[in-house]
This record gives sequence, structure tokens and C-alpha cells, in this order.
Amino acid sequence: MGGTDCMAIAAYLAFEPEDANAAHAVSAELEQHGWDVLRSGAEYRVQDKLGALVEAVGKAAIVVVLASPAAQESAWIRREVAAALNNGRSIIVVKTNDLAAESWINQTLDPSSFIDLRQGAQSEVLAQIVDRARSANGGGRVIAMLNIKGGVGKTVLAANLFAAAHLADKRAISFIDLDPQHNLTQYFLSPGERHRIRDRNHTLYGILNARGEHSTPPGDFGAISIPLNRARRGKGPNFELVAGDERLFEFTLDTRPDRDKAEAFTRFRALVAALRARSDAVIIDSNPCATFLTRLAITTADHIVAPVRPERYSLTGLNMLEHVVREVRGRALRPEEFSVLLNGVNDRTRSGETGDADALTRGEIQNAPFFGSALLPDEVPYSAVLRSAPTERFATNPINVTAMMRVGGRPAKEALARAAAAILRRAAP
Repeated sequence: MGGTDCMAIAAYLAFEPEDANAAHAVSAELEQHGWDVLRSGAEYRVQDKLGALVEAVGKAAIVVVLASPAAQESAWIRREVAAALNNGRSIIVVKTNDLAAESWINQTLDPSSFIDLRQGAQSEVLAQIVDRARSANGGGRVIAMLNIKGGVGKTVLAANLFAAAHLADKRAISFIDLDPQHNLTQYFLSPGERHRIRDRNHTLYGILNARGEHSTPPGDFGAISIPLNRARRGKGPNFELVAGDERLFEFTLDTRPDRDKAEAFTRFRALVAALRARSDAVIIDSNPCATFLTRLAITTADHIVAPVRPERYSLTGLNMLEHVVREVRGRALRPEEFSVLLNGVNDRTRSGETGDADALTRGEIQNAPFFGSALLPDEVPYSAVLRSAPTERFATNPINVTAMMRVGGRPAKEALARAAAAILRRAAP
């Protein structure tokens, strides 16, 4: 295959028969540049085998949609777009004909990003599709820290794992605080700084709101992140946070209209895309339950990290997580889409036999049919440097509150660096 830029990465091409000529040109161009193109058709569009369609979309790195009046009327195109959105796949829309302003394609996806093929399959337009596909498949990995069971140390672990990746391995890290309790934001930032950020409308709440005085313009999405390592600002890999605030609770209740949620979904994906373009990893700290916010995390994540403490019902929480993710993505899941990290082992402050609790939890997960192969061999020990409230005083440089920057705790620091490296390897494409 001549002119290959990548090693047969899959692209799913969604189109209607009326756009067959355009589909042939787009498919040929992608294949010439190394893409393995799965074309929608009778093989996948079978009413009683919708799972096969979702599987095909879920295995693709990108989804290319040919948008036209025929596509607008197609129930199959709707299903393919929904499968792509639910599985966090990048969508490239190629417009082959005019669409009504109120069309569901314009309402669901971002019309400003559509590629215009209305004048035919000209070489420069086909090259633009290939460039967009290459860009969509690149960038950092999106990792959601998620467990339906609360109290597993998810937020503190997220902050410290990826501070270790940043400091030990020079990784560029972007955090998104998607939890209405905004504990990650509170972990890093002082009350005064949090209030100033909120007053400037530079929190995730402004991203999710498309209208009104609290809405953040799309052009500002890439500029609202708060730097967390200020010692060498602009001279090294970024370590940054998109802050949360308590108003995110509005999106956990079933009170926002569907239009608001659809717009929030599109705007959140745009934020993630902007962060991916400049980071090795985008870390989403999500709320420990199943809400619209959880759906945002699941549908944009390339990989899910499930922290677990050595205690009873740990496997129950994991099984609930698998069920929720499967329901959102609409397909069977693969263990390699997850990393399970045992957090707080060798905790001598617990009553009873610590070793027994660690061993029992470890053995229970190892023997589980789905999560057994997702359990990381690297574990994070209990340590005073990983307490959820590291200090009463907030550091001028927020990264200084993390375990890696504090005195003592060498075993925990080494464990954090190993575990972070293992997660990033497992999350790699």
C-alpha cells in the first residue's frame, strides 16, 4: 500500500447509498494512507444484530460520516453516530450536500468542523480528510478515574499518580474535575484562587453551559486551564487543571432539558479534544455514581482506571462499574480497556489483620472472570503523604501539595511512579 502513514488503523465510514461515489473516493484516499476502512453496509446494518455494528464502530479509531439529506433521514446513520459518541470515537463529518440548519446532524455535531465536499472529491479536500483523521487519532490518551463505589481514594490517587508521571517521566498532564464535589480542585487550589476562577467563569460549569451569562465561549476552551506546576511555567510539559465547582450538581439531577445535555456533551468533547492536542494524558476525575456526568467521562475515555481499597464489596463495586460502562457503550467490553489499581495496602491503622484484607481483596479480583487480567501488579501502599488533606496551608505552587514533593514517603512515591507508568502503557493505543 503506497504512501502509508500508519499501520492499518481502522476507520469506520458511515454513508448512505446516495453518497456511494463520495464514499468510494474518501475510502480510497484513507486506504492509500494506511487506514483499514470499514464501510457501512449490509454486513453491519442488520436490525437484529445491532451489536455487530456497535462492535465495528467501537473497534475503529475514527468514524467518518458523510452528511447529506439522505444521511439526515437515515436511522442507520443515527445509530452509527450514537455508537461513535457512546464509545468516545472521534467523528469527522464530511458534508456532501446542503443540510437544513435544524437537522439533527447540525444539532448533534459541530457544524464549524465539517469538511466541505459539496464541490466534489477534489484532491485538496481529500487531503484535508486524511489530515483530520491523522490528527484525531493522535494526541494524548483520555483516562477516566472511576469507581461506582465511593471511598476508594480516587481523587487523591489521581492527583498523585499523575503528578508522579509528570515529575518522574516528564509527562504533560491535563486534569478535568468532573465531580460536583470538586475535590480535585480543592486538593490543589486555595479557597481564594477557586473563587477567583469561578468569578472569571473559568470552570467546567462554563464549558457545559452553551448559553447564558455563565457560558464560556468555545474559543476560550483551551485557555481556562489552571497551571499546577508554576516553578517552570512555559519551560516544560504542562501540568494543568480544568477546575470544577458545586454547580455541576445541576447536571446530576434530571432537571436540565435534553437540549442542554446535548450541547454540554458536544462542548465537553471539544474541551477534551483541545486538551488532548497538548498533553500526553487527559485525566478525568468523575463522580462515584451513574449520572449524566459519569456518561461524559465514559464516552470520552480511552481507558478507565478503577481504584480499589482492600475491603469487602470491592468486587461488587467493580462489577457495577462494568455494568454501567457496558450499558453506556452498548457493547461487550474488553478487560484491556480497564486498569484496576489496589490502593492503600499495608495499612497498619486498620483494625484486624491488614495482610488478610489485602490478600483477600487481591485474590478475589484476580479470580474474577472479567477484571482478573485488568488488576495491575503495581499497588499503592498506605502512606501519610497520601492523606486527602496534605496541609492546612496551600502552596504557592500547587504541585507542592502532592506526595512527590513532600518530605518522606519514599516507598509510596516509587509505587506511584511505577503504577502511573503501568497505566499509561496499558492505555496506549
